[in-house]
Amino acid sequence: MIGTLSQRLSEAFLILNVRQSERTTAEEVRMTQMELEQQLGGLFSLLTVEFLVPYLNRKLSVAQKTGDIPRLPKGDIVRPTIVAGINALGRGQDRESLGQFLQTIAQTMGPEALQTFINPEEVVKRLAAASGIDVLNLVKSMQELQAEQQQQMAQQQAMMAQQQAPQMAAVEQRQQQAEMQAMQQAAQQQQPPVS
Repeated sequence: MIGTLSQRLSEAFLILNVRQSERTTAEEVRMTQMELEQQLGGLFSLLTVEFLVPYLNRKLSVAQKTGDIPRLPKGDIVRPTIVAGINALGRGQDRESLGQFLQTIAQTMGPEALQTFINPEEVVKRLAAASGIDVLNLVKSMQELQAEQQQQMAQQQAMMAQQQAPQMAAVEQRQQQAEMQAMQQAAQQQQPPVS
């Protein structure tokens, strides 16, 4: 009776039923969390943004004012982020949702629609964020990609110029020969005939 009541209360309060053993894997826990996240319709993600981040900012502000922690630099130099707990649930759901979204676009509109409508830099950043990976100095920026493309184009042009150099030299040589022949003919025509 007590076991049944305990189980019903756990289900009512959506307490995770993770198998308690030595061999419980992180994947089992993640799948249970994903199931819970899907049941709640993204409530954990919403709570993270709407409640947990402002709560954390307030706690940091109070701790700085009381001198419990040193003052953080202004701007975006130091910015606290939530990397575990409730936010981890939301990140897993975000990754799944992004993957499904991209797959749906590719299947319904074709792969060329991804190239047309989707910003690849933003997709990479969001996938990294959903996996809890910091992209700083890991993912190339658009400026770096453009610089590499320009460098590749310059190398291709240099290679083409090297390949065309013998042909251009042959054309120039023919032009010079034609000019010399034309000058010789003109010089012969200007000489008076020998009688």
